[in-house]
Amino acid sequence: MIQKISVQDEAHNAFVKSHSNGDLGQLTYWGELKKINGWKWVKVNVGEDEKHITGAALLLFKKIPKLNLTFCYANRGFVVDWSDRESTKALTEATVETAKEHNAIMVRIDPDLDEHTEGLLEAISSLGFRHKGLEKGLYAYTQPRYHAVTDLSPDLDTVFKTFQSRTRTNVRKSLKNGLVLEDAPFEKMKEFYEIMKITGDRDDFSIRGLDYFQRMYQVLSPSKDVNLFLVKLLPEVALKNLEEDLSKRNKELSRLEKKEQDENTLEQKTQIQRAKDNTLALIEEMRKLMEEYPEGKYLSGAIFTLCGVKAYYLYGASSNQYRDLLPNYFMQWEMMCYAKEQGATSYDFGGISGREGELSDEAPGLWEFKKRWGTEAIGRIGEFDYVLKPFWYRLMEWALKIRKSRHHDGMGA
Repeated sequence: MIQKISVQDEAHNAFVKSHSNGDLGQLTYWGELKKINGWKWVKVNVGEDEKHITGAALLLFKKIPKLNLTFCYANRGFVVDWSDRESTKALTEATVETAKEHNAIMVRIDPDLDEHTEGLLEAISSLGFRHKGLEKGLYAYTQPRYHAVTDLSPDLDTVFKTFQSRTRTNVRKSLKNGLVLEDAPFEKMKEFYEIMKITGDRDDFSIRGLDYFQRMYQVLSPSKDVNLFLVKLLPEVALKNLEEDLSKRNKELSRLEKKEQDENTLEQKTQIQRAKDNTLALIEEMRKLMEEYPEGKYLSGAIFTLCGVKAYYLYGASSNQYRDLLPNYFMQWEMMCYAKEQGATSYDFGGISGREGELSDEAPGLWEFKKRWGTEAIGRIGEFDYVLKPFWYRLMEWALKIRKSRHHDGMGA
């Protein structure tokens, strides 16, 4: 018999990580992280017993100011086989019961499932949830409905071939530029944050406070579900590679000098000379950098997370310096390789608008970067609300529409 059961956090998390519909936002660690923003979390589980869990939900509750009411959100939940009618019914009933105990206006879910999943819309709606549509846009819902995902299930050579041609070229170049990926400890979070501030200023977006990123690392690192990756430029290594490159350029020029000096040869010489001049400038830069940063200089960084076989590129930052050395290309490829080593079968670049190529796209630059990596734009099934207090629900929906038009808080809740 499937019923509401009490399980330990470890059992809940193990179930979420092992389930094909599991998601980072359904781990108890994520609930702990959201406390920093004033949320309270409660886990709900159903099954035969603790050893036979069939459904899970991590519910986040946010108190509505000045009212004895809350907003309930299951971030990328439920985690359940939606074709299992007995489990979905039991999980819905247990969730509604818990939400009522917290005086919630409604329960909102947005499963991490493709919009084309056969029978899913009907299965969820039949449980009493209201579907909120299949709109496009970054700010149409609590979180972007569309996301960009690279399939990591093939071998890495096959994955690499799915990248755009220029991306493959840039990755190969980046591997020769004296860059290393450092799996950094908690103490280096300040280094990441300083680069994050530069990124925010350059690209004109607001960033969370340092305490949020530190808290994320603290709550996710014991279970090894998070990495702080920093890309460091080692000037001594870069200098050696640049000098080798300069030698090749000189040999190419010498070879061309011996050829007939026609228009094509002159054009090749011009291009090589231009590349040589750039190399000489970088050599001079690396010599100066060796004196100032003998142990290397951080150029970019990322917060990388895992949930079972799903890898997430959650936050990224890059310096304004030495962008020609392609540290971001290096970082993405190295993180994909790491994700593959950890058993990940997908690499999630995060939200996009779903309006790619359209004039109405709020952030065309997002897809321009993400599409380079063999990604697929996937539309999720969307949001569903289980309304508990109709009057307050209508009022809250009106207020949230106004708020969304002014601000979007990624990874929701």
